[in-house]
Amino acid sequence: MAKLDENKVSTDSKELLADVIAGEKKEPDDNNKKDESPKKQKKQKTESAGVKKLKHGAMATTLTIVFFVFLVLVNIVATKLFEKYPITIDLTEEKIYSITDESADYIKSIDMDVMITVCADEQAFAGLSTYTQQANEVMKTYSKYNDKIKYQYMDIKSNPDFYKDYTDEVAQYDIIVETNPKGDDGKPIKRTRVIGLIDLVQFNDELTEMFSQYGVSVEEYAKQIGNDLTFISYYGNYIESSSAEQAFTSAIMAVTDPSPVTVTFLEGRNELSEFSYFRTLLTANGYTVKTANITTDDIPEDTDVLVIGAPKVDYLPEELDKVDKFLLNDGLLGRQLIYVADYGQSDTPNIDEFLKEYGLEIGKGVVCETYQSNYAQQNYYTISSEISDDFTQDMTNASPQLLILGSRPVNPLYEEDGMIKTFKYVTSTDDAYTMDTQSQETLTKGKQNYIVLSSKASFGVENDDTYYSNVLAIGGSSIIADQVLAYNQYQNREYILSVVNGLTGKTKGITVTPKVISGNIFDINEGQKTKLKWTFIVIIPAVVLITGLVIWIRRKNK
Repeated sequence: MAKLDENKVSTDSKELLADVIAGEKKEPDDNNKKDESPKKQKKQKTESAGVKKLKHGAMATTLTIVFFVFLVLVNIVATKLFEKYPITIDLTEEKIYSITDESADYIKSIDMDVMITVCADEQAFAGLSTYTQQANEVMKTYSKYNDKIKYQYMDIKSNPDFYKDYTDEVAQYDIIVETNPKGDDGKPIKRTRVIGLIDLVQFNDELTEMFSQYGVSVEEYAKQIGNDLTFISYYGNYIESSSAEQAFTSAIMAVTDPSPVTVTFLEGRNELSEFSYFRTLLTANGYTVKTANITTDDIPEDTDVLVIGAPKVDYLPEELDKVDKFLLNDGLLGRQLIYVADYGQSDTPNIDEFLKEYGLEIGKGVVCETYQSNYAQQNYYTISSEISDDFTQDMTNASPQLLILGSRPVNPLYEEDGMIKTFKYVTSTDDAYTMDTQSQETLTKGKQNYIVLSSKASFGVENDDTYYSNVLAIGGSSIIADQVLAYNQYQNREYILSVVNGLTGKTKGITVTPKVISGNIFDINEGQKTKLKWTFIVIIPAVVLITGLVIWIRRKNK
């Protein structure tokens, strides 16, 4: 039997014992650790969830603050943009708070400072009526399109010192448009035009015809009874549309035009028409329009264009002498006369003799067309497309047509005689003829003339320049009648304005159509209502719902 190694047994036992003791000491700790682990893990998990929740809360708060600040900044920027630029949505059916593209383009081209002063407190002015409210917004729109155009409100009673320097008599609620361009000598020249309350509106034909029977215009009668406000308080129910855009545009054109042009209409001989729309058209395009009674008044010295509108009573020799001196202009010429004839006139031998001196003759009867394609309804309601290229520079239609309701023929007596030349501007077809209005008998056959220009020339004494005075003879008052100029399917309005612009050397004109304001000024059509309904009931809620779902899903998955 082998002998045991005691030293070796004793050594292994000690090591084994030490291992057992160490294991027993370690086991309670491990057991304790196992007992405490779920608690600690739950605590740690709770603490981790709290930290995570805190982080998400902080992130949400931060995003909310950032979004709020963003909205505030967007609101500030949008407000500044709306103040600076005309970024507006006009929901009214007639776009009464908007201006035409033609006016906008012209306003943008103004390169001198213009100040518009309303002689009232803003709240009082805008609160007078929907028309003054609209005028107030139009004025502000103009200043947004061009920062050189500024406006201010100066109540007359509160600022008497401000108004004492104005030579023009102004009243409460008037609007002063002014600028200070420099003259040829370099010195500033103050140009001012006053817009009254009646200039902001257009009255119906019933009222204008009523006053014309008494030999006065709307403007003249308004002055007689006191002021525009008093007049409108009596006759406000005759207002049919707004002329605010016309009034502001024409006033700005007048004060910024380096060569202003004045047109004077002669009255006093039972004229067949006042040509209200024609006057409005001229005024809207920056012309200064005046009226003079040929029987009692002298022709205003600043007149550039004279209009004789189909007088039923013949002019006296001394009255025609005024017209002749006007055209001769002390030998300087440079004047324009528009003579309008009409088949409703009586015989006018004195006027006929005067026109012959310029190579013109107003024929008998009315012009008719043979074929229906060249007339409307009646054979003397003719349509002309035979238009000379002279002075058509401002027309937008490449193939213009003019509606002519019963025109007398205008006959040039010659093409050229000495210093006088004649030009056929508007003619009929070769198949036209003239007809006696009483017997309906055919008088002449062949091409007829509706508008003819006679030009008288003169050479300068100290230079080689040539000066002209022109007589534009129009065969029928219908060519520039109110209802015809208002038509959009014919180009009478564009044509007559283009001719006057060409004769006077003015820049391109602007035609502004009056805007009707009736009923509720927040007047939207069915199409706009549908768009608004879908926007606020469907589109906006859908965007908000989808955005909320996306945010909820993303937060749930984190």
